[in-house]
Parts: sequence; structure tokens; C-alpha cells
Amino acid sequence: MHRWAPIAIGLVLAACGESARDALEQARKALAETNYSAAVAAADAGLARNSDAVTSWGLEIVKLEALARAGRGDETLAQLEKLAAAHPEHMQADQFVATADQLRGAGQGAAAVGAIDLGLKRFPDDKALRAQIEQAKAKAKAAPDDAELERLRTLGYIN
Repeated sequence: MHRWAPIAIGLVLAACGESARDALEQARKALAETNYSAAVAAADAGLARNSDAVTSWGLEIVKLEALARAGRGDETLAQLEKLAAAHPEHMQADQFVATADQLRGAGQGAAAVGAIDLGLKRFPDDKALRAQIEQAKAKAKAAPDDAELERLRTLGYIN
């Protein structure tokens, strides 16, 4: 069992009688302490409660960052797609850039390319997203990461 699992379970159980705002505070604290499993668990617990739009958005964003920093690429991309579909007005290009950076920092280059691609589909002219895809292409050619290189090929960024 992951060493953080008991803490995450404890947070979820402790959060049962608390509000969504309390869960958001717990999720942010866990994220700041790099306890990503606990951050995701607290965010999920808060999202299971009725909350205002601002608190729900905060919980969703904390969950997105915790998933990315934990290197949970597929789950991060699913969360990113979910937020882009449900809250298009809140999802700006810089969120896709930040998520890609977090994924890359967690060793998830292929998922980072996926996040950039999702951003480029919404913001095709964004300079930061275009720069990131160019960096990914250069990196993949200079020091090939098979998964990242394959993702770039699959998405049509390189031949």
C-alpha cells in the first residue's frame, strides 16, 4: 500500500462531517505538502457534497493539479477534458500550459503532449501552447522518449 494511503483514507473519513470548503482547504494543504493522493481524496470528498460554484471550481482545479503532479497522466487528461467541456469559460490556454508543465515535471511527457494538444484544439493560435509543442518536438528528436515521440506522431505533430 502506498505510504500516503492511510492518510488519504483518514482525510476522507474526517471530511465526512465537514463542508466542501473544509475539503477544499484540506485538498490545498495536502497539495502544498506534495501529498497528492490525499489532495485528490479530499477534492473528491468535497465534490461529493453540495457546494457553491467557486468552491467546486477550486476543488476541480486542485484535483487536476494533484493528478498531474502525481504523474497520473490518463486521469489528468480525463480531468482536463471534463473541465474544458463543463467549464469552457474558465479554462484558458494558460491552464493547459500549466498542466502540461506539471505532467512533464512528473515524467509524463506523452501525457504533457496530450494536454498541449487539448489546449491547441481550443486555442490554436496561442503562442505559449505552440512554443510548448515545438519544445516537445525538439526534445523528442534530441533525446527520444518513445512514448512522447509516439504521442507526437499519433497527434500529427511529427511524421
